[in-house]
Amino acid sequence: MLKFLISDRSDDPQQRVLRNAYMMDSDHAAIRAELFFDQNLLLCRKRETGAASFASLYEVGECGQLTLQTCLLPDRDEPYLLALELVRHRIMLIYNKMEEWGMFDLPENHSVTRRFERARRLFIDAICVRHSNAMEADRLAKDALVCAIDGSEELALAHAEILLSRRRATGNLPRFPIGSGVALNQVHERIRTSLTSNFDFVCLPLPWRKLCASASEYDWTRTDEWVEWASRMRLPVIGGPLISFDPNTLPDWVYIWQHDFEHMRDLVYEHIERVVARYRNVIQSWTVLSGLHVNEHMPFNLEQVLDLTRTAAMLVKRLAPQSRVIVELVQPFGEYSATNPRSIPPVMYVEQLIQNNMPMDALGLRLAVGHAVSGQYARDLMQISHLLDQYASYGKPLHLSVAAPSDTITSMMIQSPDGQTPADAQGGFWRRPWSSQVQGRWLEAIFTIAMSKPLVESVSWQEFIDHPESEVPLCGLVSEALQPKPAFKRLVSFRQRLTGRASWPQTSPTADRVPGPSEGDQGSGPPSSPITGQPIDPIVAQQAHAPEEDGADSALRHVTDASDPPITLPDKASTKHHGKRP
Repeated sequence: MLKFLISDRSDDPQQRVLRNAYMMDSDHAAIRAELFFDQNLLLCRKRETGAASFASLYEVGECGQLTLQTCLLPDRDEPYLLALELVRHRIMLIYNKMEEWGMFDLPENHSVTRRFERARRLFIDAICVRHSNAMEADRLAKDALVCAIDGSEELALAHAEILLSRRRATGNLPRFPIGSGVALNQVHERIRTSLTSNFDFVCLPLPWRKLCASASEYDWTRTDEWVEWASRMRLPVIGGPLISFDPNTLPDWVYIWQHDFEHMRDLVYEHIERVVARYRNVIQSWTVLSGLHVNEHMPFNLEQVLDLTRTAAMLVKRLAPQSRVIVELVQPFGEYSATNPRSIPPVMYVEQLIQNNMPMDALGLRLAVGHAVSGQYARDLMQISHLLDQYASYGKPLHLSVAAPSDTITSMMIQSPDGQTPADAQGGFWRRPWSSQVQGRWLEAIFTIAMSKPLVESVSWQEFIDHPESEVPLCGLVSEALQPKPAFKRLVSFRQRLTGRASWPQTSPTADRVPGPSEGDQGSGPPSSPITGQPIDPIVAQQAHAPEEDGADSALRHVTDASDPPITLPDKASTKHHGKRP
C-alpha cells in the first residue's frame, strides 16, 4: 500500500474529493486500486504488487488545476509527501526531455534554466526539512512544483518553436495541416464560407446513429449536402469515425446484438461498406474506428477488438485503395483502464496494431481538456508534448484532434451519474479558469507544439461552432450566435504564419480579419454563396479580438520569453526519439 501525506486545509473530510485519481504500473498503464482518505493521509491499496505511481488532479497555484503524477514508488510504511513526489517526477521529466531533445546546453540566463534551477533548489530544501517540519517541506515542494511546471512548459514551447521554424525552412510541412470539425446540422453559408477561407480540410462526422437510426433505413440528407459542398469547394475531407461504440453515436437497435460478436461484426461490415461506397470518390481519408480500445459499452475481449479493427481497415482499403486509413485513439493518456477491466491501455492497443500489421496509414489522437469526464481533465503543455513523442515513436503519422472550452463548464452541462445528484464539474484548468482568452492561448500553444513534431500530419479543432451535441461544451471557435471567439483569431493568425503568409513569430497585420475566399481579386465584392450566388457576410475574427484581462500576459504568457538568448539544436535532436520505445 502507498501512503501520501497531504496538506488539505479543509477541516471537513467530506470536502476532500479525488478527481481523475488513478494508479499506474511500471509500463505506465493505469491499474485498479482503492483510493481513500484516512485523516491527513491518502491511502492507495493496489491490486497488483510492485512499484506504482499515483496521478490526480492537483491545484498548482498560477499554473492551474492539472492532472499530475508521481514517479514509481515502492510500498513502505512511512507516508510519502504528495507535493514532494509530484515535483520529483516533474524534475525527472525535465531532465529526460532535455536529454532527448538535445537541450542541455541552454544559456544560464534563459528562462527555462532559471526556473528549473529555482525548482531544483526548492526541491532540495524540501527534502532537507521533510522529517523535521512536514508543513514547511510541503510549502517548499508546492513552490518548487510551480517553478518546475512553468519551466517545463517553457522548455516544450522553446523546443517546439525551434523545430517548427526548421520544419518550415526545409519545406517539410504537410500539405493540409490545419482543419476543423463541423456539425452536420450547421449549414449556414457564413459558416461554410469561413471554413473554406481559413482551414485546409474539414473533419466530417459520420455518426452511425444519425445515418441509420432504424435498421436498414439510411438517411443521407445532411451528409450528402456536406460532401457535395466540399466537392464543389475542392476542400479535403476526413470522414468519420465510421465506427465508434460511444452511446452518442451508436444506434439503439445495435445493442440487441452486443453479446453476439459474429453478428455485430457483420453489422459493422455492412455499415462501413455502404458509407465508403457512397463517398469514396470525394473523401480520401477515413477515420475508420474511434475508441474501440476503451471498450466501455461492449463486452469484447482483446482478440475481438483486434478482429474488428482488422476487418474495418481491410474493408476500407478494398473499397477505396487510394484512401488513407486512420485508427483513432480517445483518452490517449489511458486513465480509463483503472476502472474498466475489459479495456485495453492505448499503448498496448497501438503495439498490437503494429505487431499484427494492421492496414492503417496513420494514428489519430483525440485530446480534449477542461471537461470533468474520463480522459478530458486538464493537462499541461509538457505532458501533451511528451504524449506526442511517445506515439510518434511507433513511426506512424499522427492526426491530432483537440478541444478546450471557452468558459467554465457547469454541472448542468454534464450528465449526472445517477440522474439526480448534480455532476462534479471540476475538470481542471490551465493557468486560469477557462475563458475565451484562455482557450485562445491554449489553442495557440498546442498547435505550435503539435505542428513542430515531425510525424504530426495535421491538427484539427474538434468543433467550429458551439452546439448542444458537442463532446466538450462551449469548445467551438464560434458561438451559436455566429460570433467568433479569440481562439478563432489566434488560429487564423497561426495558420497564416505557418503557411508563410505572415512573418514568424510576429502576428500578421491582417490577422484581425478572416479573409473571404475571393480576397486578393482586385475589384471583387463580398464573397458569394456557391449555391445561391448571393453575397455572404463571412465570419470575421476581428469581432473576436477582445482586450485581454488585466494581468493576462503574465498569467497566460506565451511562456518562452522574447528576451531569451537564441537556442540551437543538434541536427538529429528532433528525430532522436523516433524508432525506439519511449
